[in-house]
Amino acid sequence: MAFASVKNKRTVKFILMSLCILLLALVCRLFYLQVIKGDYYEQKAYKQQTRDRSVAATRGTIYDATYEKKLAQSISTNTVSAVPNDIENKEQVAKDLANILELEEDDVLAKLNKKVSLVTIKTKVDEDAATEVYKYVLENEINGIKVDESSKRVYQYNNLLSHVLGFTGTDGQGLYGLELEYDKELSGVPGKIVGSADGKGRETPYKEEQYVAPIDGYDLVLTVDATIQSIVEKNLAKAVKENEADYGTIIIMRPDTGEILSMATYPDFDPNNAFEPNTEELMAKWDSMSTKEKSEALSDIWRNKAISNTAEPGSTFKIVTASAVLEEDLVSMDTAGAFNCAGAMQVGGWTIRCWRHPRAHGSQSLRQGIMNSCNPVFMQSALKVGIKKYCEYLEAFNLKDKTGIDLPGEVGGILHDPETMTEVDLATTGFGQTFQITPLQSIVTAAAVANGGKIVTPYVVSEIRTSDGNLVSKTEPKIKKRVISEETAASILDALYDTVEEGTGKAAKVRGYSVAGKTGTGEQGRGKNLWYMASFVGIAPVTDPEICVMFNLYNPTGPQGHQGGTVCAPVVSNIIDETLRYLDVNPDYTLEENNIEEILVPDLTGKTYSKAEEMLKELGFSIASDSKFEEGDLIEDQIPKVGASLISGSTVRVYKNSDKEKITVTVPDIRDKSIASATKILKNSSLNIRIIGTGNAIIQDPSPGDVVQKGSIVTVKFVDTTDLH
Repeated sequence: MAFASVKNKRTVKFILMSLCILLLALVCRLFYLQVIKGDYYEQKAYKQQTRDRSVAATRGTIYDATYEKKLAQSISTNTVSAVPNDIENKEQVAKDLANILELEEDDVLAKLNKKVSLVTIKTKVDEDAATEVYKYVLENEINGIKVDESSKRVYQYNNLLSHVLGFTGTDGQGLYGLELEYDKELSGVPGKIVGSADGKGRETPYKEEQYVAPIDGYDLVLTVDATIQSIVEKNLAKAVKENEADYGTIIIMRPDTGEILSMATYPDFDPNNAFEPNTEELMAKWDSMSTKEKSEALSDIWRNKAISNTAEPGSTFKIVTASAVLEEDLVSMDTAGAFNCAGAMQVGGWTIRCWRHPRAHGSQSLRQGIMNSCNPVFMQSALKVGIKKYCEYLEAFNLKDKTGIDLPGEVGGILHDPETMTEVDLATTGFGQTFQITPLQSIVTAAAVANGGKIVTPYVVSEIRTSDGNLVSKTEPKIKKRVISEETAASILDALYDTVEEGTGKAAKVRGYSVAGKTGTGEQGRGKNLWYMASFVGIAPVTDPEICVMFNLYNPTGPQGHQGGTVCAPVVSNIIDETLRYLDVNPDYTLEENNIEEILVPDLTGKTYSKAEEMLKELGFSIASDSKFEEGDLIEDQIPKVGASLISGSTVRVYKNSDKEKITVTVPDIRDKSIASATKILKNSSLNIRIIGTGNAIIQDPSPGDVVQKGSIVTVKFVDTTDLH
């Protein structure tokens, strides 16, 4: 009995000890769950018992410089989502939703079968489709389908400023351009709708949802003016097509402040459909391309080549070399015979030719070298300065580094290493070859001549504002440093004016405005891989510079050739003309380019044919018509319209029924023709001519091959094309 009693006591002790251990373990576990992991399980319980549906904040609007045109904005749309656990007949619901939302039934069903508390079926659902989903849910008493208001990004002007604006992804996050650079400012803070759910993720009845309002994003006001951007893009697209170039870039900047008034790359793209091919050539092969090839093609489409692509600048860079040799007081602008061009020059065992080879420019001053764009003048200038000092100027002009523009994707220049640079490298750099910079770096360099010798930081966002217009921040112009003296800058600007008046930049003249400029024809690649980048940089008006314009045309292969003075200068002329007149900059003089008088076309509508003929004859015009006029018939329409300017001898066409009787013709190519030949060719095509300048035709608008109505005016710029470069 005593033995049994001892045994029972041991058993009881063992049981008690076991219970104590279990109790201690339970206490430890509870301490771990409630204290150590308390926050974790609290959040997990919250997520299990609530269901958050995000409410997107309205992304900020991007305005042009006028604060009137909305370049990018978010508009209300809808998002359809589902609570999979609440849906009973998933196959039927998937079929019905797919039909309403124009989706694949299998894709919708796969989403409804997911083991999640909430799944998005489709975003950016228009109002009609959203209403149909609402109706379907109500009529069929479907649980678990939600329609919430959201927004989608819209670019109202389609391709306009596409490479600067960039675009957003399906989640509304900025992916490229300003949308990426200012994503934080534009995005705002999303709100949410909080509802209750049971342990299985199903909605609990009779529970009110809590709405947390989103905070809208800030608006951006740009320095870019949509009207100026339209002027630039029109001229750029025309130039790329006519000259059969790979692509082109144009930048307009205010030289004093660094404000970018326009920045364009062509071909461009539509940010509303950013993932689609942007040219007919690409469209034709798109379906046969691999995923990798498509990705590479899209990256190239989106690339803002004005800030992300480098090339050898060619003769526009001679501005820097002239600045260095003048600033070092090694020569004056008008020292006669300071340089000599024999058509080529020996440097370090290499024979380097002038662009005019085998013809020589002979003895020249620095001004003449700039006007003639003579390579030996700038090789000799660079050698006078020397490698060490010249590289200091390259650094001062900030050419190795980025300009600091508020856009993503900018790159710096690719320059020679001063430690290994040779005399040949120095000589070729002197006239803009064997190194690479971006178009943006080129225009910042030219701006230093226009603004009195200062390097400015370019920028595209002028202001950040709240959605109700309150100012958040304003960009102040930033001058990085003075790189050359005011005297040197003024001297070079004056020589660049002479370059347009009498030198290689004659095609850049603008009636009424003084223009300074420099041509460029940069060699890219060597040997069999040689191609050219034609360029022109213009500054106007010279008396008080308002704008700098930088135009680069890559691999032009058309009939006009690849010289910057021929294919780029006249385009910059058009842009300067239209831009300054739009900005209401008063002309600083009247430029008489020819003795041809233009006369305004009178209003002929409501007149008889005979009366109109009499009126036109008195003005020196003739009349023509594709309509058959009877006695007493009145003129309903005319081409050109009333108020247009025509030279004497032009023809005005009249019509009885403007909608049915107008006949179109194809515009002939009159480039390289004399004024007399061009006038005759256009007249034979039933077209009128507007003549600008003298010499040979260098550019025309409309372009060759365009289809226009009979009687239309073709504006043609004529220039003495001798020694354009």
